[in-house]
Amino acid sequence: MKTNKLTFLVIVVVILSLALAACQPAPAPEPVVEEPVVEEPVVEEPVVEEPVVEEPAEEVNPLEGVTIQFWHVYGEGKPMEGMTALVDEFNKTNEYGITVEALDQGQYGDVEDKMNAAILSGDLPDVVMAYTNALADWYAVDAIADISSYIDDPKYGLTAEEKDAIYPSAFEAGVAPDGAVIAFPMTQSANVLVYNNTWAEEMGFTTPPTTSEEFKEQMCAGAAWNTERGGDFAGTGGLVYYPSNTNFLNWLYAFGGSELNAAGDAYEFNTPEAVAAVMFLNDLRDSGCTFETESYPNPEQGQRKALVTMSSTAGLPYYEAAFAEAENDDVWTFIGAPGPDGTLAVDAFQQMLGVVNTTPEKTLASWVFIKWLTNAENQATWIRDYSGYLPTQSTSAALLSDYAAENPVWATGAELAAIGPAEPQTFPAWTSVRRAVGDAAAKLFQAADEAEIEAILMQLTDDANALVDEIQ
Repeated sequence: MKTNKLTFLVIVVVILSLALAACQPAPAPEPVVEEPVVEEPVVEEPVVEEPVVEEPAEEVNPLEGVTIQFWHVYGEGKPMEGMTALVDEFNKTNEYGITVEALDQGQYGDVEDKMNAAILSGDLPDVVMAYTNALADWYAVDAIADISSYIDDPKYGLTAEEKDAIYPSAFEAGVAPDGAVIAFPMTQSANVLVYNNTWAEEMGFTTPPTTSEEFKEQMCAGAAWNTERGGDFAGTGGLVYYPSNTNFLNWLYAFGGSELNAAGDAYEFNTPEAVAAVMFLNDLRDSGCTFETESYPNPEQGQRKALVTMSSTAGLPYYEAAFAEAENDDVWTFIGAPGPDGTLAVDAFQQMLGVVNTTPEKTLASWVFIKWLTNAENQATWIRDYSGYLPTQSTSAALLSDYAAENPVWATGAELAAIGPAEPQTFPAWTSVRRAVGDAAAKLFQAADEAEIEAILMQLTDDANALVDEIQ
């Protein structure tokens, strides 16, 4: 019985053990470690977009069809021929489609009168040739444009090399006190004395006069020479002196005088230097060593009726023609007016171009024309072939080196132009005062004595300063 019970207990224990085992949670499975999947990078071919080529916008030419009017002073002979040829070439070749109408207006005084009238009427040109003093007056009433922005413009202006080539004195002559560029130099010249070397040497003078005393000696010798010749030569032989403002100023400068007082703030003509210059000229007159002509004196010079005449250096072609017409192969040259202390002087000035204040298109077109007309090649052509003026830039001078070697008189004129001095072109009212100087010069050359000379010079001083008061 005991055996059966023990067996029964064992069976129960086994069954309970199995039952308990069945109730235990199942063991966690071993984790499965998966190898990471390394994906090869996908290299995509770049998408190359075709560039969008934009058609450049068509550049607008603001000058196409613009017509400008150019007033100048060349109405006859080679200068007129040359100016016409240059303007025609510009009209045919300029890339902007600008047309220039060039109109001769007479002498500089005529241009000033016509421009003054045009300012009042509104019927203005676009480019005007004038002396700086006139352009300064017109700038003061807003009739002349400041072209400094055009000169510096990256498209239409001058290159650094072109600016550097312009002689500073020539460029600065066109700059107003406020810095505006109101005048651009086309060429320059100087009022000089024309001297017959060959004839002087025949009379025993081996060199041109260097003082006023030597000058008188030679002029009177020429007068005596022609007195002996008689006939049409009687009363000639010395200096042809026409009492114009320019000729008077030559001698004023030679005697150390000026138009302004020592402070430079007012006109003053009644000075010892001015009196001495007039007394010298009138002494030549009284000594029979000067005479006047009805027109330009180059024919008299070519015919040996004048040992010395007074002329602009631009008159060189006319003197060459006069000597050739007279079949005279004398050697002649330019000299400065000699003062008592050996000072030599000429009256130097530039031929200036100004742009008139009209419309933006016309003022720009005017500058484009001026730039072309005054470039080195065209300036050299104008000087060499047509005018005989002097260059205002080193690049033109370089192009004229052969011309200078072939024309020593012209080369001498270029040297004399550097002596100066120049007229006070930017001083107030100089345009009007200059005319008054011309009127006074004629009276001075007729004056009987020193007292009358002083009275005329005092009146000129008063009149000149009154003109300043009027415009101020």
